[in-house]
Amino acid sequence: MIQNMILPGVALLGIVIFVHELGHFLAAKWRGVKVLKFSLGFGPAVFRFTRGETEYQLAWIPLGGFVSMAGDTPNEDGSMPTGDENFLSHPWYGRAFIAVAGPAANLVTATLVMIAIGLVGVTYPDFPNILGPLPDTTVAYHMGLREGDRLTAVEGAPVKSWISFFVATRLKSDQDDLAFTAMRGDSSFTMRVTAAARKDFLAGLDRPSNPPVVGTVVVGMPAYKAGVLERDSILAVNGKPVKVWDDLPRTIASQTDRAVVLTVVRAGRVFDLTVTPVDASGVGGTNAGRIGIEPPRVGTYVERYPLGRSLRLGFFATGDLVASVYRGMWLTVSRPLYYREYLGGPMFIAQAASEQARRGVDAYLQFLAMINVAIMAFNLLPIPVLDGGHITLALLQALRGQGISYRTYVRFQKVGLAVIGTLFILILANDPLRWMQRQRALDKAPQEGKVAPTPP
Repeated sequence: MIQNMILPGVALLGIVIFVHELGHFLAAKWRGVKVLKFSLGFGPAVFRFTRGETEYQLAWIPLGGFVSMAGDTPNEDGSMPTGDENFLSHPWYGRAFIAVAGPAANLVTATLVMIAIGLVGVTYPDFPNILGPLPDTTVAYHMGLREGDRLTAVEGAPVKSWISFFVATRLKSDQDDLAFTAMRGDSSFTMRVTAAARKDFLAGLDRPSNPPVVGTVVVGMPAYKAGVLERDSILAVNGKPVKVWDDLPRTIASQTDRAVVLTVVRAGRVFDLTVTPVDASGVGGTNAGRIGIEPPRVGTYVERYPLGRSLRLGFFATGDLVASVYRGMWLTVSRPLYYREYLGGPMFIAQAASEQARRGVDAYLQFLAMINVAIMAFNLLPIPVLDGGHITLALLQALRGQGISYRTYVRFQKVGLAVIGTLFILILANDPLRWMQRQRALDKAPQEGKVAPTPP
């Protein structure tokens, strides 16, 4: 179980760190700056070897990596290095290029991953091709369909699931009448729907709602901290009975930032959990509350795209991902107490990577793309020590016509170390605190519960 959680996270971090440092490495080599060490991880080396002028190593602590270049710190006597083979004395545009190459490598990787998702296939939750309640005002009801009927074919072509039924209709021309086949018990019957009535016919179809059983708990979200587990059954929200899953989002969405009491059944015991829905999107609105739970997946439908469409979708999806990450960074800065829970370190990434890996290859790849974009965005911040700090110094030199002094450089770096060190401690502390909060909730709830009544 531990391996299932750790391996996806280690693999993901390894890829993200490697491509970032490789970007710096290749840019430095191309610009003629001497590279002394290429390291994946920090601390003591697991193994190392030297080739040419560069030492390569894999270190024990997988929290990042670094490319050590000649002249990337002032000399011991306090002077600044000289010569283009040294980083600090390299022309400003060369330093900016080397600094931006790492984040750029992450962005390119995220784009390639998003393109690959289209080729591998996007997985959607799917359901049996059975009809749920049909109001007597719908076109489908007037054409003879009833709750419980199974949709089996479109124009004679068999369909085996809910999504495949709608995909089959989507592939037909809007100008054509369509024949739909359904089964009721052992009887099969076919109806012909005109092109003009097709949209209203499809709009009236609905599937049966899932029971209110938790299938997934999103790491770091309110339900996770409150101790909600997979396979918990939710009987009520604030005392109001919940009969089907669709009742949950409607009730919870309107309770943003207001505590709600979930009545839960777990292993035959009934107890209450208090959860406060949050506006995870940051967009706001009257129905923005989320607690981070999803229903179980009854089935899945995989849709693959040709290369041309995958390229187009990959570029647009990466753009959306960049906008989402920067919006999240802004929310974390503008409302730090509210969004601090979304700061995660290695433990958070390992848990989330494991969760996405269980969902499927496409979900894991999407998470990989998101972490690449997050690393890019974070490293471009104009903070000393980060790539954005080096870019800022390079641009400052371009504007001033000369580099900064040794004393100014040292002060600049000290400020950066203080900021990054503080942030690093907060992120690392957030992981165990989040985990301990969940463990306390898990330990407390079953002991306080009462035995669930036996259904009649």
